[in-house]
Amino acid sequence: MALKKILAAILEVDFCEVSYGFRPNRSCHDALDMVDTTIMSQPVNYVVDMDIAKFFDSVDHNCLMDCLKQRIADTSLLRIIARFLRSGVMEDGAYQETDRGTPQGGVLSPVLANIYLHYALDLWFEQEVKKQLSGFAQLVRYADDFVVCFQCSSDAEAFGEALRERLAKFELKISEEKSRIIAFGRSACQQARKQGKKCATLTSSSLRSIAIRTETAILK
Repeated sequence: MALKKILAAILEVDFCEVSYGFRPNRSCHDALDMVDTTIMSQPVNYVVDMDIAKFFDSVDHNCLMDCLKQRIADTSLLRIIARFLRSGVMEDGAYQETDRGTPQGGVLSPVLANIYLHYALDLWFEQEVKKQLSGFAQLVRYADDFVVCFQCSSDAEAFGEALRERLAKFELKISEEKSRIIAFGRSACQQARKQGKKCATLTSSSLRSIAIRTETAILK
């Protein structure tokens, strides 16, 4: 918990506005509201929903430490975090060593996940991807669940390919069976009605995950 508070104090000021998971005064409700507001008020025609396969089990320790070194110079603090990552996990009463991943349920894991995806996804999207787009785009992320809204189909397709290459640099992979690009938004629905078709339904795995977190929060 002490490490979590220290890391949050250092990195919170760096995190992008598109990130909503496990941050002060932000919740899964806010993430869903942002998706809704974006689709209803912006020229959104396509939604990219891509699921990162086994994210918490796949975090590369060396990549994560490189991310931390971007903002942390204290070698003692970095050494403690490295020990936490290598401490292993208990499953069904048996100890298992870990050479990658962050223990799900560990108090430090959520902030480490945010740090990892801040550099792997958020910062890259805001500073590099947006400069190359033809139209509007908006990323919304809650922990390892995210959706990206686009105005142009060419931008959505190009992003999908670029994302696979980007995540590979951080030893992450896209879950292909859970990932897709769909025509969705006010214009897309109007066009579907004109053609006598039904408007596509946005039932992405990422939105479902965020919605489940929302329902859980309400029940608590």
